[in-house]
Amino acid sequence: MLTNGSNRSLEDIDKSGLVHAFSALYSQKDRDLVIWDHAEGLWLTTVDGDRYLDAAAGLWCTNIGYGRKELAEAAAEQMVRTSSVHCFAQFSNEPVIRLTDRLLDLAPENMRRIVYGNSGSDANDTQVKLVRRYNNVRGLPQKKKIISRLSAYHGSTIASGSLTGIPLVHRTFDLPIEGVLHTHMHDFHRRPSHIDTMDAYVRWLAEELEALILHEGPDTVAAFIAEPVTGAGGVLVPPEGYFRAIRAVLDRYDVLMIADEVITGFGRTGAWFASPEFGMGADLISVSKGITSGYFPMSACLISERVADVLYGEKADDGLFGHGFTASGHSVAAAVALANIDILEKEGLLANATRMGEVLLRRVREAVGGHELVGDIRGKGMIIGVEFDADRANGRPFADPTAVGSLLSKSALEEKLLVRGGHGRVLAAMAPALIATEADIEEIVHRFVRVVDRFADKLTVSGLKG
Repeated sequence: MLTNGSNRSLEDIDKSGLVHAFSALYSQKDRDLVIWDHAEGLWLTTVDGDRYLDAAAGLWCTNIGYGRKELAEAAAEQMVRTSSVHCFAQFSNEPVIRLTDRLLDLAPENMRRIVYGNSGSDANDTQVKLVRRYNNVRGLPQKKKIISRLSAYHGSTIASGSLTGIPLVHRTFDLPIEGVLHTHMHDFHRRPSHIDTMDAYVRWLAEELEALILHEGPDTVAAFIAEPVTGAGGVLVPPEGYFRAIRAVLDRYDVLMIADEVITGFGRTGAWFASPEFGMGADLISVSKGITSGYFPMSACLISERVADVLYGEKADDGLFGHGFTASGHSVAAAVALANIDILEKEGLLANATRMGEVLLRRVREAVGGHELVGDIRGKGMIIGVEFDADRANGRPFADPTAVGSLLSKSALEEKLLVRGGHGRVLAAMAPALIATEADIEEIVHRFVRVVDRFADKLTVSGLKG
């Protein structure tokens, strides 16, 4: 047992004891470690003094940027006032009550109730339970299956990891669990070869979903879950009319729509919530990340009138709701969320996300859109994705996206630019803080051009382009 960690370097302690999320465990000991010391705005500084430009807002979450004292002060003040108080049974606290009122005011008008949690994963896990309870109370015990989509990311718990449509999250965990199904993702760049137009593609996707529901039996299918704009699975913006076509299918078979707004919520696409603009007609909405800009763990499940009326109408056992977490509705988290929303509103960051997002998309297209390796550039608001192809002319993807993606990631780190990847594809996703200025955008694009050049050189040497 270690008794004096101070005699060892931070890197030694980390590599001998810390399990890193979404990392290659076997080779972790051989990888260079980046240890952050402090952060401000869009910049992160390591313990060695190296500065990185974060074009990904951490894990898509620091919407108001790093180092905002307003949130630290709100947290400190509330910690002194209430420390850790819970919201079980009849107990509550002022910050979470005020946050609830504010969120319901900002949310789509059909939302009525909120269940709080700690992360996007547990929010989507909670949605699974809400869907099950909803149909049990309605006397439909067989109606429990949930349809997600391939390439979707919804979390990494047992339930949310099952909803996720990425093999990496299922690998060695015996996922997905029974009752979770997957249909096609909207990905026009990788569409089937027989489809030429966007309208035809939307029809095909809706028909595929309907066929799956009919195959399983409409009396067994309870809900469909989707991100308005797909994040980790590829920054995939839905085609015009896609969600309206999907919603029409769901309505035919009494299937709920769950909008996973963990990434898109709180300004990322230029609106408080992205789902209304795309016509999702959500019955349930999951949020996290941007609710506190990642400064404090918090999530929320927004429940529509349609679902809430059923849940609150149950008389058996007085409608006992046996669900919650120790930190559900945490007063400090709620205080931080309120301060975060204040900044988003007062500084006009939703409008800035729209404005600067358009600049970012245009500048990236101008700078690298003609590169032989760039297959597609897409985005909405302050979230864009640049996808690389082995054969641009024919839209052919790389045979080994993991290995090639590692070259891209290494190239970005060497230029001290932080971007996100895309599981199962070679992608550079950029989602900077919503405070980004035009000068910030220019610096991001300037560095990204060098990243693409480095990547092309590494790819040539590696022999992986094939």
